[in-house]
Amino acid sequence: MSKKYIGVFDSGLGGLTTVKEIIRQLPDENIVFLGDTLHMPYGNKTTEEIISYSLENVEVLKQYDLKAIVIACNTSDANAREVLKKYNEDIPIFGVINAAALQADELSVNHRIGIIATKSTVDSGKYVEALHSLNKKNRVYPIACPKLVPMIEKGMFLSDPKQMKETLAEYLEPLKEKDIDTLILGCTHYDILWNLSKEIMPGLMIVSSSRCVVAELKRYLKENDLLSKNKKAQRIYMVTSDPEDFEKTAALLIDDIEIKRIA
Repeated sequence: MSKKYIGVFDSGLGGLTTVKEIIRQLPDENIVFLGDTLHMPYGNKTTEEIISYSLENVEVLKQYDLKAIVIACNTSDANAREVLKKYNEDIPIFGVINAAALQADELSVNHRIGIIATKSTVDSGKYVEALHSLNKKNRVYPIACPKLVPMIEKGMFLSDPKQMKETLAEYLEPLKEKDIDTLILGCTHYDILWNLSKEIMPGLMIVSSSRCVVAELKRYLKENDLLSKNKKAQRIYMVTSDPEDFEKTAALLIDDIEIKRIA
């Protein structure tokens, strides 16, 4: 299994927070990443479009010898996971939503859980469904945050942190009134906003969908004796549009990253 890859896809930069976490938790694993920047953001797309893009992404990743696929996109997970599993029964697929919901349920003391996510993820109801299935006492408060992904893709978390924080606070303010004790970052892009979220709501327990799904992946690989023994892991990064601007921001997350555009 040492030469096999973990395939990861997202609409853009957010998926690299998942890749970064794989590198941290599983440094010997080969990784192939695809950012569908041509169609980013996914949060304002129809379910049919999201399913189509997700299927195309997986087909690109399958050009490599995969031992697992990580849907590093809450929107794709919410809308396309079952279809992806149906057409890829031979490859284990890991989604971010159930992993994050499980940790949030374990962490929350007062059973009041907030979620910030894309409009499509919120509209799908998948987080609410998952959290209620885990515990009927859970009260769930999802907030759609359409401004965040475009701002993060532009690198505004560094170039204009004041505006980034103000916009995030705008979305978190209603959740303060709900007395939540746990917040799910229900978009892998939002992992970049972890510290800002803490500044706005000190004492809040924060759940990263990126970190949770990688922990689940690690358990699976270990339990099935699939952990890599690579002396030097291979990492491949691809996007579906011009990589130049994306690479500039991506370099803030992943050291020595080189990105190519797929044909």
